[in-house]
Amino acid sequence: MPKSYTTRWESSVLAGADGVPDALISGTSYVVPGSGRRPVVFLFNGGPGASSSPLHMSAFGPQRFETVPAETGRRRIVVPNPLSIIDVADLVFVDPVGTGFSRVLREGGASPYMTVHGDVAAMRHFIRDWLARHDRRDCPVYLVGESYGGHRLATLCAEVGDIDVAGLVFVSPLLDATASTPAPGNDLPHVLELPTMAVAAWAHGRASAGAPDAATVFDRAQEFAQSRFLTALHLGSALPQDERAAVAERVAELIGLPVGQVLAADLRVGSEDFLRTLLADRDELVGRLDTRVTGPMPPPPEDDRPLAADDPAFGIGRSNVILSEELADYLRREAGATDEGTYVSLSLELNFAFDWRGEHPKADFYRNPTKHVAQLLRERPGIRVLVTGGYFDLATPLAASTHAIRHAGVPASNVHVLPLVAGHSLGDGESLETAVSAVRALLAPQGQAR
Repeated sequence: MPKSYTTRWESSVLAGADGVPDALISGTSYVVPGSGRRPVVFLFNGGPGASSSPLHMSAFGPQRFETVPAETGRRRIVVPNPLSIIDVADLVFVDPVGTGFSRVLREGGASPYMTVHGDVAAMRHFIRDWLARHDRRDCPVYLVGESYGGHRLATLCAEVGDIDVAGLVFVSPLLDATASTPAPGNDLPHVLELPTMAVAAWAHGRASAGAPDAATVFDRAQEFAQSRFLTALHLGSALPQDERAAVAERVAELIGLPVGQVLAADLRVGSEDFLRTLLADRDELVGRLDTRVTGPMPPPPEDDRPLAADDPAFGIGRSNVILSEELADYLRREAGATDEGTYVSLSLELNFAFDWRGEHPKADFYRNPTKHVAQLLRERPGIRVLVTGGYFDLATPLAASTHAIRHAGVPASNVHVLPLVAGHSLGDGESLETAVSAVRALLAPQGQAR
């Protein structure tokens, strides 16, 4: 890893139509000086309402957090990250409006950027501003988006015609949001979630006894989901009763729930019902972001807070905001950040306020930006795409991510799908190493390996 890189926190002003500043969008860059046309990688997480800190301090950045014992329990310290890709590319971790140190500058200033296209416009502004400021507009650019950041990245593909985009990385992405939305008549979520439910049931010893690994369980369940199960759901009320009973029995075997519950759900067991009933006999809730994680069953909600916020893998408790004094101190000390407040790692308040329709009131009918990825690749067929996802992720299931990208018109030869033994995040250890190796391969010139 080069020792000569510079660390710099930078911000761009976002102004309203009246020319008055609405907000700042900011990021942290790591640049090796004098490296010519070195690739630049822009990375952002999702939410909406999430900062870039997971990709920054747990995956690709030159430094990472490590938890160590302390007198009062445990604390996080910053240590060198041996897996960082700073040796092959300059890195820019971007925090959307309201996250990190990206502050709102006037009352109502966040609203224009709390829509799908407003959020993308802010990200596009920061990327262009950064490339111009550093005189890097002729460098190959790689874009990495995790979770909702994958939705942002796919939407952004329609707005980067003036940028030399060389590669796209989708980490546990939300892509076809319509296919993920439970609604009467929409059977895709049930087909795409079933393999992940089967892996979760296997992980907790409730199904697929004797299966050697998560990949085997996933593949077997996906084969059934894409064939007999899909056909059964498609037939709806025309499905013969004997076939309905047989399919229900197979679903129950795969996901570890009683046949009666599957039949009562008309074969369509919702993900939240699954997570709350798989280990109900132990009064435990299974994690959505990582189905290997469990926690005590929470009490019924007393307000409109989504049930998914109780996710034990989320670790947010009853709070709606996660702050990071450690990252705030690091950015002030190492990157010259000037903000005096606390770094906002995650805000569910922003997530709850996000307007998915915005200036497109009919967007509720269909929300899938992958067509922009396909169009960009038609214009630039040399762009390579990496899609990663974890077997234990029921927030953005692996099958849903691959389904969306494979039905977008993106040439299969341009796409590498990488399943990971992980949850929603890249994890650590072997799964993270595997993901980093795949990103390095994407960054390598065609025909070369790193």
